[in-house]
Amino acid sequence: MDAVQVRQVVRDQIREAVRALRVRRPDDEAVHAARKALKRARSGLRLLRPSIGDAAYRRENARLRDAGRRLSGVRDHRALGDLLAALLEAESHAGRRSLLGALRAQLQADLRRDWRALLEDGGLSSVERALTGSARRMAEWPAPRHTASVAAAVERLHRKGRKALKRSRLEPSDENLHEARKQAKHLAQALEIVGGGKPPRRAVKAMKRARQVGDLLGDDHDLALLAERLAQLPGPPKARRKLLESLDARRADLQEKALKRARPVFRKKSRPALRRAAG
Repeated sequence: MDAVQVRQVVRDQIREAVRALRVRRPDDEAVHAARKALKRARSGLRLLRPSIGDAAYRRENARLRDAGRRLSGVRDHRALGDLLAALLEAESHAGRRSLLGALRAQLQADLRRDWRALLEDGGLSSVERALTGSARRMAEWPAPRHTASVAAAVERLHRKGRKALKRSRLEPSDENLHEARKQAKHLAQALEIVGGGKPPRRAVKAMKRARQVGDLLGDDHDLALLAERLAQLPGPPKARRKLLESLDARRADLQEKALKRARPVFRKKSRPALRRAAG
């Protein structure tokens, strides 16, 4: 797939996000679909970076990023609420259940606040306008100058992901793990895009593994957000400590699995094969 085709994919994903938000009254699923489309659009935009230049890339990436952030509160609070519901179902200790119930009430209130901001304060309309403008500007970009630019962009994504995973192994901070998750997701989505939804056989395994790494670290990120909220919640210290220890154990397991599955994908010697698959 060349850069002109990738640009069309990016525009299609932006329009898909707008369609998801233009239902009569968007729900959580509509917001989730819009955010997924925007993430794919941003991954595609990274494939265009060598051909459109850094300035154009940064401008449009910032616009898509900011649009996604306007929707992120609804997604995050809904996802954390679902996670909390599962924890409550499995928890039998009265003190810990009380803490989880209090946090669930907070999250439900935050979700209602986020929806008000989108539906009543013009937030949704501003997101739609920003996305429509991005799609229109992309249509006016000149034809790409470099035929090999998409393959070079895949190689760059692999290199950035490899560095992010290395930092995560050396220092598994929330920030480093979140960056590793984003880079793994971008590589998986980029490989799917350049393959037209069906990547070459040599890239399929890498795409699946990168997606698994992103999903595992995504679950870890949600647990980190939940632990941060739980740590600030007033209540019995012992019950809170036990809950945090349980979350830490689950996070450690997710991180171990993610970093193990990332090794075959982000080895340095894997990069040329992915470049050829994209070329």
